[in-house]
Amino acid sequence: MTEQVYLTGESIFREGDPGDVMYVLLAGAVDLKKRVEGGETVLSTIDEPNEFFGEMALIDGRPRSASAVAVRDTKLLVVDRPAFEALIQSNGKFALKIIKVLSERIRCSNDLVSDLIETMPKERIQRGMADFALRFGERIHDGGIKVRMGDMKAWINGRMGIALDDLDAAVFRMLKDGAIRWAATSSQTKEHVVLPAEFLARVDRRAADRPAL
Repeated sequence: MTEQVYLTGESIFREGDPGDVMYVLLAGAVDLKKRVEGGETVLSTIDEPNEFFGEMALIDGRPRSASAVAVRDTKLLVVDRPAFEALIQSNGKFALKIIKVLSERIRCSNDLVSDLIETMPKERIQRGMADFALRFGERIHDGGIKVRMGDMKAWINGRMGIALDDLDAAVFRMLKDGAIRWAATSSQTKEHVVLPAEFLARVDRRAADRPAL
């Protein structure tokens, strides 16, 4: 096992690459991305020390099913196949953790596939807007959340693979219909929009109970 450092934005591996090692996060953060029509979507972000990723290719010998990119300066522990097999055989807690992580990732993948196949583009965009607002927005007096328009569109484009033209059209319709509104300070600059509390309650994926699979 060795340590390796990746700078912000540096690729760790690409979808389709052969995989003969897995990685344990020591410091930093890593986005796991998958190609979709129109771009890439972020499957998950690895940002807790001792989280691991890349184990699937090590287990089944198939090419990488996703790409990994450092989103901060990142230090990783690189675990090759002999070290991985030794840990599985000698450390029951490690083996159990691998099983739990694989189970959780299967659930997350099922949810993602359901979203990509069954959810209408408008609903996907609205969910992305709510996710962004709840993570990065500014809560205002009436319970709504103010967000910077450009940052929100770039985030949704990067994480969900939705084309910017489609985002522009969807946001314009929501503004026209009154589902969202320009912030009072942005009536001229068009820099910030407000997602009202009722909009967030209606579309926030975390507010809904999803069945276990």
